Amino acid sequence: MLSLDFVCQYPEAVQEGLRRRRSEQSIDEILRLAELRRGLITRCDGLYVELKRLQARLQPEKQVEELEKQIKANMQDIRQLEMQCSETESRLDQLLLELPNVPHPAVPEGEDDQELQRWGAPLVFHFAPQPHWELSERLGLTDFAAGEKVGGSRFVVLKGLGARLERALIMFLLDLHTREHGYTEILPPYLVKRATMQGAGELPAYENRAYVCTEDELYLNPTAEVPLVGLHSEEVLAKERLPLRYVAWTTAFRREPGPVFPGLLRLHQYNHIELFQLVEPRESYRALDVMLTHAETALRLLELPYRVMAACAKNLPFSAARTMRLEVWLAAQEQYVEVSSISNCETFQACRANIRYRLAGSRSDYVHTLHGAALGVERVMAALLEAYQQADGSVIVPKVLRPYMAASLLTKAPERP
Repeated sequence: MLSLDFVCQYPEAVQEGLRRRRSEQSIDEILRLAELRRGLITRCDGLYVELKRLQARLQPEKQVEELEKQIKANMQDIRQLEMQCSETESRLDQLLLELPNVPHPAVPEGEDDQELQRWGAPLVFHFAPQPHWELSERLGLTDFAAGEKVGGSRFVVLKGLGARLERALIMFLLDLHTREHGYTEILPPYLVKRATMQGAGELPAYENRAYVCTEDELYLNPTAEVPLVGLHSEEVLAKERLPLRYVAWTTAFRREPGPVFPGLLRLHQYNHIELFQLVEPRESYRALDVMLTHAETALRLLELPYRVMAACAKNLPFSAARTMRLEVWLAAQEQYVEVSSISNCETFQACRANIRYRLAGSRSDYVHTLHGAALGVERVMAALLEAYQQADGSVIVPKVLRPYMAASLLTKAPERP
């Protein structure tokens, strides 16, 4: 969250950030309410000074009726001003929660993300490659009709080697990031409090996408980033503990907006591996570069062609100051699709969740938080199926996944008599 002090001290920078995001929001009402709040506080402070002066004139043996009336009226005025101040602060808090983060100066302008580099060349097939949803159905890896029957649109059932392939990807990614990249593995709750969602920046911005258990006011987490932010909310961390680096596998739940896509690309329930860091502010953009290389390493080990994109200001996530995206090549569809979005949120989430670190003496400051998928499992599976398919309809298992699969080839299971 942008603090009220920051908005009031740098209104031009905040409004310019909104313009760059192509947002029609205005901070005029925030500035007006902030000025009103300052006036109410000043008046209230003045009444408290007057109250003390009046009370000092009272003597137990000489109660003065007129003086007591003045004190009573003064106290009533104070209560009214405090109520107005409280209402103003509540409105300010709500407006501040609705403000997105200010884009970093390096974030590109324009309507489209900026391509930075590519790795790997798309394979040339000597046959017409099948899209992953047709291929996986023929191999008995997925059952989209059963998923819709059980859960509705945008749900899928993984079966047999399809379920094992998903599990293999999860285990491979967790082992890579814990053993090679030094992250601590976390398995967080799937249900989180409203305050946790708000601290991560999911609410109120994405309220319409969230699945909520209304009776308990608990939300199904839309990404592991949310409970990972909540792990250290309302804490002051020792500087020596930083950086904190977590990796979490969760099944995530989100109402995906827009048209329905075939296959595994835009599901309401999906698995992903989330990288998350809490760092000192001076280290956060170095950490962003490192996290990007960690996600790239996974794609390179899987030998999947991809490109690196810098999100333009218009496409920045609500909480992000800068976002880098990895898009993998889908061979049958001949297009790139996003499999990772890695963001530096600077102090935005830390301010909302009140996560600080100890400086010299008794001083403290907000940490910077970074998060990103490394990787989105279903989308990677889609890319693998399309990239590694053979002319006979089988699919080769990538070398790094074979120890987890106990198989090197995905073929259709023989029909039972």
